[in-house]
Amino acid sequence: MRICTTRNWPVLLLLPMATGAWAVDHRVTVGGTTGSGDYEYPVMSFSPQELTIAVGDTVTFVNAGGLHNVYADDGSFRCARGCDGQGGNGALSAEPWSATVSFDTAGSFGYICQAHAGMGMRGTITVQGTTPAEFNLDQHGLSGSWADATTDSQGVVMELFPDIYGPGLGLLFGGWFTFDVTAAGGQRWYTIQGTVTDDDDTATMPIYLTQGGAFDSAQPTATEEIGEATVRFDDCNSARMQYSFDDGRSGTIELSRLLANVSCTPAGDSGIAGRHLLAGAWADAGNSGQGLVLDINPPQNVFFGAWYSFLADAAGNAGPPGQHWFTLQAALTPNFTRLDDIGIFDSTGGAFDQGADTATVQVGSADLVFHSCTSATLAYTFTGGTHTGVSGELELSRIGAAPEGCAL
Repeated sequence: MRICTTRNWPVLLLLPMATGAWAVDHRVTVGGTTGSGDYEYPVMSFSPQELTIAVGDTVTFVNAGGLHNVYADDGSFRCARGCDGQGGNGALSAEPWSATVSFDTAGSFGYICQAHAGMGMRGTITVQGTTPAEFNLDQHGLSGSWADATTDSQGVVMELFPDIYGPGLGLLFGGWFTFDVTAAGGQRWYTIQGTVTDDDDTATMPIYLTQGGAFDSAQPTATEEIGEATVRFDDCNSARMQYSFDDGRSGTIELSRLLANVSCTPAGDSGIAGRHLLAGAWADAGNSGQGLVLDINPPQNVFFGAWYSFLADAAGNAGPPGQHWFTLQAALTPNFTRLDDIGIFDSTGGAFDQGADTATVQVGSADLVFHSCTSATLAYTFTGGTHTGVSGELELSRIGAAPEGCAL
Protein backbone atom coordinates (compact mmCIF):
# COMPACT_ATOMS: atom_id res chain seq x y z
CA MET A 1 0.00 0.00 0.00
CA ARG A 2 1.29 3.47 -0.86
CA ILE A 3 0.46 6.49 1.27
CA CYS A 4 -0.67 9.44 -0.84
CA THR A 5 0.13 12.98 0.20
CA THR A 6 -2.57 15.63 -0.21
CA ARG A 7 -0.40 17.27 -2.88
CA ASN A 8 -0.81 14.23 -5.16
CA TRP A 9 2.85 14.25 -6.22
CA PRO A 10 3.57 11.92 -9.14
CA VAL A 11 5.16 9.21 -7.05
CA LEU A 12 3.34 9.66 -3.79
CA LEU A 13 6.18 10.55 -1.50
CA LEU A 14 6.62 9.01 1.93
CA LEU A 15 5.93 5.43 1.03
CA PRO A 16 5.98 2.93 3.89
CA MET A 17 9.47 1.55 4.38
CA ALA A 18 10.01 -1.36 2.05
CA THR A 19 10.32 -4.76 3.61
CA GLY A 20 13.97 -5.72 3.66
CA ALA A 21 16.72 -7.58 5.45
CA TRP A 22 17.50 -5.16 8.26
CA ALA A 23 19.70 -5.85 11.28
CA VAL A 24 18.55 -8.65 13.59
CA ASP A 25 19.53 -9.27 17.22
CA HIS A 26 20.33 -12.90 18.11
CA ARG A 27 20.50 -14.39 21.62
CA VAL A 28 23.17 -16.73 22.98
CA THR A 29 22.60 -18.22 26.45
CA VAL A 30 25.75 -18.41 28.59
CA GLY A 31 26.07 -21.18 31.20
CA GLY A 32 23.12 -21.92 33.47
CA THR A 33 22.09 -25.15 35.18
CA THR A 34 20.45 -28.41 34.23
CA GLY A 35 18.50 -30.97 36.25
CA SER A 36 16.21 -30.14 39.18
CA GLY A 37 16.05 -30.12 42.98
CA ASP A 38 19.06 -31.83 44.57
CA TYR A 39 20.37 -32.81 41.15
CA GLU A 40 21.13 -29.45 39.48
CA TYR A 41 24.41 -29.28 37.61
CA PRO A 42 26.19 -26.25 36.14
CA VAL A 43 26.18 -25.96 32.35
CA MET A 44 29.55 -25.19 30.80
CA SER A 45 28.49 -24.25 27.30
CA PHE A 46 27.00 -21.60 25.04
CA SER A 47 23.60 -22.17 23.46
CA PRO A 48 23.58 -22.20 20.53
CA GLN A 49 27.25 -23.09 20.26
CA GLU A 50 27.29 -22.47 16.49
CA LEU A 51 25.40 -19.43 15.20
CA THR A 52 25.11 -18.01 11.67
CA ILE A 53 24.08 -14.37 11.25
CA ALA A 54 24.22 -11.60 8.61
CA VAL A 55 26.55 -8.65 8.37
CA GLY A 56 25.18 -5.84 10.54
CA ASP A 57 23.36 -8.16 12.96
CA THR A 58 23.99 -8.15 16.69
CA VAL A 59 24.35 -10.95 19.25
CA THR A 60 23.22 -10.53 22.85
CA PHE A 61 24.95 -12.86 25.31
CA VAL A 62 22.85 -13.55 28.44
CA ASN A 63 24.36 -15.19 31.53
CA ALA A 64 21.91 -17.81 32.84
CA GLY A 65 24.10 -18.70 35.83
CA GLY A 66 27.71 -19.30 36.78
CA LEU A 67 31.02 -17.44 36.69
CA HIS A 68 31.44 -16.67 33.00
CA ASN A 69 32.31 -14.14 30.32
CA VAL A 70 32.66 -14.15 26.51
CA TYR A 71 36.07 -13.46 25.02
CA ALA A 72 36.78 -13.34 21.26
CA ASP A 73 39.65 -15.48 19.98
CA ASP A 74 40.99 -12.43 18.11
CA GLY A 75 40.59 -10.16 21.13
CA SER A 76 38.01 -7.96 19.41
CA PHE A 77 35.61 -8.15 22.36
CA ARG A 78 35.53 -9.28 25.98
CA CYS A 79 32.14 -8.93 27.61
CA ALA A 80 30.19 -9.75 30.77
CA ARG A 81 28.87 -6.74 32.68
CA GLY A 82 29.14 -4.79 29.45
CA CYS A 83 32.18 -4.93 27.18
CA ASP A 84 35.71 -3.67 27.69
CA GLY A 85 36.32 -0.34 26.00
CA GLN A 86 32.59 0.43 25.83
CA GLY A 87 32.00 1.52 29.41
CA GLY A 88 31.64 -2.03 30.71
CA ASN A 89 33.71 -4.71 32.36
CA GLY A 90 34.33 -7.97 30.54
CA ALA A 91 35.91 -9.75 33.50
CA LEU A 92 34.39 -13.03 34.72
CA SER A 93 31.15 -12.44 36.61
CA ALA A 94 28.51 -14.63 38.28
CA GLU A 95 25.93 -11.84 38.19
CA PRO A 96 22.90 -12.09 35.82
CA TRP A 97 24.60 -10.01 33.13
CA SER A 98 23.95 -9.47 29.42
CA ALA A 99 26.05 -7.83 26.72
CA THR A 100 25.44 -7.07 23.04
CA VAL A 101 28.09 -7.26 20.31
CA SER A 102 27.66 -5.95 16.73
CA PHE A 103 29.19 -7.85 13.79
CA ASP A 104 29.82 -5.56 10.82
CA THR A 105 32.35 -7.71 8.93
CA ALA A 106 31.86 -11.05 7.20
CA GLY A 107 33.83 -13.99 8.55
CA SER A 108 34.02 -16.61 11.30
CA PHE A 109 34.51 -15.46 14.89
CA GLY A 110 35.36 -17.87 17.69
CA TYR A 111 35.00 -17.01 21.38
CA ILE A 112 35.41 -18.67 24.79
CA CYS A 113 34.61 -18.32 28.45
CA GLN A 114 37.99 -17.53 29.99
CA ALA A 115 37.29 -19.64 33.07
CA HIS A 116 35.97 -22.73 31.30
CA ALA A 117 37.52 -22.88 27.83
CA GLY A 118 39.40 -26.01 28.92
CA MET A 119 36.05 -27.64 29.69
CA GLY A 120 34.82 -27.02 26.14
CA MET A 121 33.01 -23.74 26.74
CA ARG A 122 33.59 -22.37 23.26
CA GLY A 123 31.39 -20.96 20.51
CA THR A 124 31.56 -19.75 16.92
CA ILE A 125 29.63 -17.02 15.12
CA THR A 126 29.64 -17.13 11.32
CA VAL A 127 28.81 -13.78 9.73
CA GLN A 128 27.56 -14.01 6.15
CA GLY A 129 27.18 -11.24 3.61
CA THR A 130 29.17 -8.33 2.32
CA THR A 131 30.99 -5.92 4.55
CA PRO A 132 29.01 -2.66 4.49
CA ALA A 133 30.23 -0.01 2.09
CA GLU A 134 32.19 2.92 3.40
CA PHE A 135 29.77 5.37 1.77
CA ASN A 136 26.69 6.78 3.48
CA LEU A 137 23.63 7.17 1.25
CA ASP A 138 21.48 8.43 4.10
CA GLN A 139 22.38 12.10 3.61
CA HIS A 140 20.85 15.21 2.06
CA GLY A 141 24.21 16.05 0.47
CA LEU A 142 23.52 13.65 -2.42
CA SER A 143 20.55 15.77 -3.52
CA GLY A 144 21.05 17.53 -6.83
CA SER A 145 21.20 17.13 -10.61
CA TRP A 146 22.80 14.04 -12.12
CA ALA A 147 23.25 13.04 -15.76
CA ASP A 148 25.20 10.96 -18.27
CA ALA A 149 27.15 13.26 -20.59
CA THR A 150 26.71 10.82 -23.49
CA THR A 151 22.90 11.03 -23.46
CA ASP A 152 21.77 14.46 -24.57
CA SER A 153 19.26 16.57 -22.63
CA GLN A 154 18.23 13.98 -20.04
CA GLY A 155 19.04 13.27 -16.42
CA VAL A 156 17.76 12.80 -12.87
CA VAL A 157 17.18 15.47 -10.22
CA MET A 158 17.23 13.82 -6.78
CA GLU A 159 16.33 14.67 -3.24
CA LEU A 160 17.53 12.60 -0.28
CA PHE A 161 15.50 12.62 2.93
CA PRO A 162 17.84 11.36 5.68
CA ASP A 163 16.56 9.33 8.65
CA ILE A 164 12.94 9.66 7.52
CA TYR A 165 12.20 6.08 8.62
CA GLY A 166 14.49 6.17 11.65
CA PRO A 167 18.24 6.45 12.32
CA GLY A 168 20.20 5.33 9.27
CA LEU A 169 17.11 4.77 7.09
CA GLY A 170 16.38 7.48 4.54
CA LEU A 171 14.42 8.01 1.33
CA LEU A 172 15.72 8.74 -2.17
CA PHE A 173 13.31 10.48 -4.55
CA GLY A 174 14.26 11.24 -8.12
CA GLY A 175 12.60 12.86 -11.12
CA TRP A 176 13.97 11.34 -14.34
CA PHE A 177 13.50 13.51 -17.44
CA THR A 178 14.12 11.71 -20.71
CA PHE A 179 12.48 10.83 -24.07
CA ASP A 180 10.58 8.09 -25.85
CA VAL A 181 12.66 5.32 -27.45
CA THR A 182 12.55 7.25 -30.75
CA ALA A 183 12.92 10.99 -31.28
CA ALA A 184 9.51 11.15 -32.91
CA GLY A 185 7.89 9.92 -29.71
CA GLY A 186 8.64 13.09 -27.77
CA GLN A 187 9.39 13.62 -24.09
CA ARG A 188 8.92 11.14 -21.27
CA TRP A 189 9.51 11.35 -17.53
CA TYR A 190 9.54 8.87 -14.69
CA THR A 191 10.05 8.98 -10.96
CA ILE A 192 12.07 6.67 -8.73
CA GLN A 193 11.67 6.27 -4.99
CA GLY A 194 13.06 3.93 -2.37
CA THR A 195 14.76 3.36 0.94
CA VAL A 196 18.49 4.05 1.45
CA THR A 197 20.67 3.14 4.41
CA ASP A 198 23.76 4.60 6.01
CA ASP A 199 25.75 1.37 5.61
CA ASP A 200 25.18 0.49 1.95
CA ASP A 201 26.22 2.41 -1.17
CA THR A 202 23.47 0.75 -3.25
CA ALA A 203 19.68 1.06 -3.18
CA THR A 204 17.04 -0.71 -5.28
CA MET A 205 13.65 0.90 -5.87
CA PRO A 206 10.64 0.97 -8.22
CA ILE A 207 10.34 3.11 -11.35
CA TYR A 208 6.97 4.86 -11.66
CA LEU A 209 5.02 6.33 -14.57
CA THR A 210 2.45 9.10 -14.00
CA GLN A 211 -0.03 9.89 -16.77
CA GLY A 212 -3.48 11.35 -17.40
CA GLY A 213 -2.85 14.91 -16.24
CA ALA A 214 -2.94 18.32 -17.89
CA PHE A 215 -0.56 21.24 -17.31
CA ASP A 216 -1.25 23.25 -14.12
CA SER A 217 -4.62 21.61 -13.53
CA ALA A 218 -6.38 19.20 -11.19
CA GLN A 219 -7.17 16.77 -14.01
CA PRO A 220 -6.82 13.34 -12.34
CA THR A 221 -3.64 11.34 -12.82
CA ALA A 222 -2.67 7.72 -12.22
CA THR A 223 0.74 6.50 -11.07
CA GLU A 224 1.84 2.90 -11.65
CA GLU A 225 5.00 0.90 -11.04
CA ILE A 226 6.56 -0.06 -14.38
CA GLY A 227 10.08 -1.22 -13.56
CA GLU A 228 12.96 -1.26 -11.14
CA ALA A 229 16.13 0.79 -10.72
CA THR A 230 19.27 0.14 -8.69
CA VAL A 231 21.35 3.22 -7.87
CA ARG A 232 24.93 2.87 -6.66
CA PHE A 233 27.04 5.84 -5.57
CA ASP A 234 30.81 5.51 -5.99
CA ASP A 235 31.40 8.81 -4.21
CA CYS A 236 29.78 12.25 -3.83
CA ASN A 237 30.11 13.04 -7.54
CA SER A 238 29.64 9.80 -9.46
CA ALA A 239 27.02 7.07 -9.52
CA ARG A 240 25.40 4.55 -11.81
CA MET A 241 21.78 3.59 -12.28
CA GLN A 242 20.77 0.18 -13.60
CA TYR A 243 17.21 0.06 -14.90
CA SER A 244 14.83 -2.67 -15.97
CA PHE A 245 11.39 -1.85 -17.37
CA ASP A 246 8.46 -4.21 -17.63
CA ASP A 247 8.43 -3.53 -21.40
CA GLY A 248 11.89 -5.12 -21.76
CA ARG A 249 14.14 -2.06 -21.69
CA SER A 250 17.22 -2.47 -19.50
CA GLY A 251 20.63 -0.90 -19.19
CA THR A 252 23.04 1.10 -17.06
CA ILE A 253 23.39 4.89 -16.96
CA GLU A 254 26.67 6.35 -15.69
CA LEU A 255 25.70 9.42 -13.67
CA SER A 256 27.84 12.43 -12.75
CA ARG A 257 26.84 15.37 -10.58
CA LEU A 258 26.19 18.37 -12.83
CA LEU A 259 26.86 21.10 -10.25
CA ALA A 260 29.42 21.44 -7.48
CA ASN A 261 29.14 19.28 -4.39
CA VAL A 262 28.06 21.42 -1.41
CA SER A 263 27.77 19.21 1.65
CA CYS A 264 28.24 15.53 0.76
CA THR A 265 31.07 13.53 2.36
CA PRO A 266 31.61 9.74 2.28
CA ALA A 267 30.66 9.53 5.96
CA GLY A 268 27.53 11.68 5.66
CA ASP A 269 26.29 15.24 5.24
CA SER A 270 28.69 17.89 6.54
CA GLY A 271 25.78 19.89 7.94
CA ILE A 272 26.57 23.13 6.11
CA ALA A 273 23.64 25.53 6.43
CA GLY A 274 22.63 27.86 3.61
CA ARG A 275 20.29 28.64 0.75
CA HIS A 276 21.22 25.39 -1.00
CA LEU A 277 18.83 23.68 1.43
CA LEU A 278 15.90 25.28 -0.44
CA ALA A 279 16.55 22.64 -3.10
CA GLY A 280 14.25 19.65 -3.26
CA ALA A 281 10.81 18.52 -4.40
CA TRP A 282 8.03 21.16 -4.58
CA ALA A 283 4.42 20.98 -5.82
CA ASP A 284 1.18 22.95 -6.00
CA ALA A 285 -1.61 21.26 -4.03
CA GLY A 286 -4.11 22.28 -6.73
CA ASN A 287 -2.31 20.30 -9.42
CA SER A 288 -2.51 16.56 -9.91
CA GLY A 289 0.58 14.41 -10.44
CA GLN A 290 3.08 17.15 -11.28
CA GLY A 291 5.73 19.26 -9.62
CA LEU A 292 9.33 20.48 -9.64
CA VAL A 293 12.63 19.20 -8.28
CA LEU A 294 15.07 22.06 -7.72
CA ASP A 295 18.86 22.18 -7.47
CA ILE A 296 20.30 25.32 -5.86
CA ASN A 297 24.08 25.65 -6.01
CA PRO A 298 25.69 28.71 -4.34
CA PRO A 299 29.30 27.61 -5.09
CA GLN A 300 28.60 28.08 -8.80
CA ASN A 301 25.77 30.63 -8.37
CA VAL A 302 23.45 28.41 -10.42
CA PHE A 303 19.76 27.63 -10.00
CA PHE A 304 18.54 24.59 -11.95
CA GLY A 305 15.21 22.83 -11.88
CA ALA A 306 13.22 20.17 -13.69
CA TRP A 307 9.48 20.73 -14.04
CA TYR A 308 7.54 17.49 -14.52
CA SER A 309 4.11 18.10 -16.01
CA PHE A 310 1.88 17.51 -19.05
CA LEU A 311 0.72 19.18 -22.25
CA ALA A 312 -1.69 22.03 -21.61
CA ASP A 313 -4.50 20.39 -23.59
CA ALA A 314 -3.69 16.75 -22.77
CA ALA A 315 -6.74 14.51 -22.57
CA GLY A 316 -7.18 12.21 -19.61
CA ASN A 317 -6.59 9.20 -21.88
CA ALA A 318 -3.54 10.66 -23.65
CA GLY A 319 -1.17 8.20 -21.99
CA PRO A 320 2.61 8.81 -21.95
CA PRO A 321 2.50 11.13 -25.02
CA GLY A 322 0.58 13.60 -22.83
CA GLN A 323 3.62 14.08 -20.59
CA HIS A 324 5.82 17.16 -20.89
CA TRP A 325 8.77 18.52 -18.95
CA PHE A 326 10.78 21.73 -18.88
CA THR A 327 14.06 22.75 -17.31
CA LEU A 328 14.65 26.01 -15.44
CA GLN A 329 17.92 27.90 -15.08
CA ALA A 330 19.05 31.22 -13.62
CA ALA A 331 21.95 32.88 -11.83
CA LEU A 332 21.86 33.19 -8.04
CA THR A 333 22.48 36.33 -6.05
CA PRO A 334 23.84 36.32 -2.47
CA ASN A 335 21.24 35.76 0.25
CA PHE A 336 18.41 35.60 -2.31
CA THR A 337 14.80 35.11 -1.32
CA ARG A 338 13.51 35.50 -4.88
CA LEU A 339 14.74 34.79 -8.39
CA ASP A 340 13.46 36.86 -11.32
CA ASP A 341 13.47 36.11 -15.03
CA ILE A 342 14.32 32.42 -14.68
CA GLY A 343 14.63 30.89 -18.12
CA ILE A 344 12.16 28.11 -18.97
CA PHE A 345 13.68 25.74 -21.54
CA ASP A 346 12.19 23.03 -23.74
CA SER A 347 14.22 20.14 -25.21
CA THR A 348 13.29 18.10 -28.28
CA GLY A 349 14.80 15.45 -30.51
CA GLY A 350 16.16 13.08 -27.87
CA ALA A 351 15.88 9.29 -27.61
CA PHE A 352 15.71 7.28 -24.39
CA ASP A 353 19.21 6.55 -22.99
CA GLN A 354 20.89 7.35 -26.31
CA GLY A 355 23.00 10.07 -27.82
CA ALA A 356 21.02 12.24 -30.24
CA ASP A 357 20.98 15.67 -31.85
CA THR A 358 18.72 17.47 -29.41
CA ALA A 359 17.63 21.09 -29.48
CA THR A 360 17.05 23.13 -26.31
CA VAL A 361 15.42 26.55 -26.63
CA GLN A 362 14.01 29.07 -24.18
CA VAL A 363 10.23 29.07 -24.32
CA GLY A 364 9.36 31.35 -21.41
CA SER A 365 10.39 32.86 -18.11
CA ALA A 366 9.38 32.64 -14.46
CA ASP A 367 9.75 34.50 -11.17
CA LEU A 368 10.21 32.44 -8.00
CA VAL A 369 9.65 33.87 -4.53
CA PHE A 370 10.53 31.84 -1.42
CA HIS A 371 8.28 32.78 1.50
CA SER A 372 9.92 30.22 3.79
CA CYS A 373 11.79 26.92 3.56
CA THR A 374 8.46 25.19 2.86
CA SER A 375 6.45 27.74 0.86
CA ALA A 376 7.06 29.53 -2.45
CA THR A 377 5.27 31.09 -5.44
CA LEU A 378 6.26 30.53 -9.07
CA ALA A 379 4.79 32.93 -11.65
CA TYR A 380 5.32 31.74 -15.24
CA THR A 381 4.76 32.99 -18.78
CA PHE A 382 5.32 30.95 -21.96
CA THR A 383 6.23 32.79 -25.13
CA GLY A 384 7.01 29.82 -27.37
CA GLY A 385 6.76 26.08 -27.87
CA THR A 386 3.83 23.83 -27.03
CA HIS A 387 2.60 26.14 -24.23
CA THR A 388 2.74 29.48 -26.12
CA GLY A 389 0.51 32.09 -24.48
CA VAL A 390 0.01 30.13 -21.24
CA SER A 391 0.69 32.00 -17.99
CA GLY A 392 -0.20 31.60 -14.35
CA GLU A 393 1.05 31.02 -10.81
CA LEU A 394 1.90 27.94 -8.79
CA GLU A 395 1.58 28.11 -5.02
CA LEU A 396 4.33 25.69 -4.12
CA SER A 397 4.83 23.69 -0.95
CA ARG A 398 7.85 21.58 -0.20
CA ILE A 399 7.22 17.83 -0.31
CA GLY A 400 8.49 16.54 3.01
CA ALA A 401 10.13 18.41 5.86
CA ALA A 402 12.68 21.16 5.30
CA PRO A 403 16.28 19.97 5.80
CA GLU A 404 17.87 20.82 9.12
CA GLY A 405 19.71 24.15 8.82
CA CYS A 406 17.42 25.66 6.18
CA ALA A 407 16.56 29.32 6.91
CA LEU A 408 15.81 32.50 4.99
